[in-house]
Amino acid sequence: MIAFSRRAVLLAGAASVFGGSVSTAKILPSSKLDLWNNATGPHLRGAVLAQRRVYTSLDGSVFLGDGAVGTPVTDAALQALVQSGANLVILSHPGTYTEQAPHIPDPAIEAHLDDMIDRCEQVGLFAVIGLRTGPGRSEFTFHKADAGSWFDEAMIDDSVWTSQAAQDGWARMWESLATRYRHRPNVAGYLMMVEPNANQSAPDGQGGILDEWDPERLARFTDGRLSDWPSLSRRLARRIRSVDPETPILVSPDGFAHRRFASLLDLNDTSGMVLAVHNYAPRRYTHQAREDDLDFAPHEADFAPMNATHWMVGEFGTARWAPRASEYLRQQVSAFEQAGAGWAVFRWDSGWRVYERQENMFNPLYGAQPDNTDLPQTAPMLEMLSTLWGSNTRRP
Repeated sequence: MIAFSRRAVLLAGAASVFGGSVSTAKILPSSKLDLWNNATGPHLRGAVLAQRRVYTSLDGSVFLGDGAVGTPVTDAALQALVQSGANLVILSHPGTYTEQAPHIPDPAIEAHLDDMIDRCEQVGLFAVIGLRTGPGRSEFTFHKADAGSWFDEAMIDDSVWTSQAAQDGWARMWESLATRYRHRPNVAGYLMMVEPNANQSAPDGQGGILDEWDPERLARFTDGRLSDWPSLSRRLARRIRSVDPETPILVSPDGFAHRRFASLLDLNDTSGMVLAVHNYAPRRYTHQAREDDLDFAPHEADFAPMNATHWMVGEFGTARWAPRASEYLRQQVSAFEQAGAGWAVFRWDSGWRVYERQENMFNPLYGAQPDNTDLPQTAPMLEMLSTLWGSNTRRP
């Protein structure tokens, strides 16, 4: 276990801490799809940066910053990610069109995404643009269990699964983004929707929500309805390909990107498709409370390869205080590596201490002690991840 100043990592660079230096050579693929070639990979290993729209009435002007998107990501945080060995960041980002009708471009969100892509390129990070939200879909679809506590239930918007106008907005939004970023060398992919959840959030036709977790029953129910995510994903992919013939298109299954729904997707409908799944299993372990002290069985960290030519794991991770968290990550990544799959751990530090001191469950910089609210002297998960990221060779 290492002992060092976490601020030194963020400000001076993690490479010196772990010994040796991180290569910044620009070893580029012949095509961007080669970055996701499981037969020769993995080639991309990194982390997720999750951001959302700022609601000043809810968040104030400090907790998530005073911009349109929070939390702010510092230059030091991006540099530390690179110096730890990562070459990929998945920007889990709010959509660039308004959530409410008439679903038009939001210049402030567009400018923020432009800035993030620029800054990632400057430090040597490939970026995947992943849209968490957009027309008819708000951030609060991910936090339904908390409705009525820190936000009002009325802020949940899942109308993308019932509104043709909202889905048309998603198609326009992705055509705009693909036009905007098609020539950017560090944009390694477009993740059309982060964690689609029509199976959970679409109406069931009887005044409730569907909450269907059986793929066959889901497919029968959604066939011909707007809640058919595989159908919508094909439409969005074709819209992207109408303006960008090359950039890989990442598509996640329903069920919050759960592998059990992957068979419902048609990965051959459009060229350059990459299956992107998320894995938090067993969830009782990965999302355990500070006081739970729950371990995992060896087989529970296994991950069987997906049945796809190009696939990756766009999110996985565990609470930093979970027993043997570093070993859990190591076993997970070992399975991904054997399958040649790129991967991104959830999540990387933003550098915005006001937020990170309070919300750091998955932040590897904060160490294994549950009560850490500042950067500790030891961080075994960070040490493990830096070792795993050390295999990266490609940079934009």
